[in-house]
Amino acid sequence: MLPSPFSIYRNAMEPLAAQEIERQMQSLPEDIIKSINKGEAIAYALNRLPPLYATTQEGWHWQHQRAKETLQPLISKAASWAIRAVQRKPSKFSTPLSANSTFEVA
Repeated sequence: MLPSPFSIYRNAMEPLAAQEIERQMQSLPEDIIKSINKGEAIAYALNRLPPLYATTQEGWHWQHQRAKETLQPLISKAASWAIRAVQRKPSKFSTPLSANSTFEVA
């Protein structure tokens, strides 16, 4: 069963991974930056990091702070792996998700 529309949850790791990908990409040559699909790099990094979901603002801030304080080295490594991985191999799938995509669980 999918969550009700009133159940809101967020992964506090997402902005940290995105920020680290952005930070590391700033030091790359422009032609390499243009060749990287940032969304794929962020997803790759997130798939190698622990999820830190929260359902309240306080919980989200707590998870976010905890990750910044204790997981920054892992976030940096995951971002580096992600950038290298998306440079090496093009995406196998080409249809991007839309903001309002929904999926049924079989």
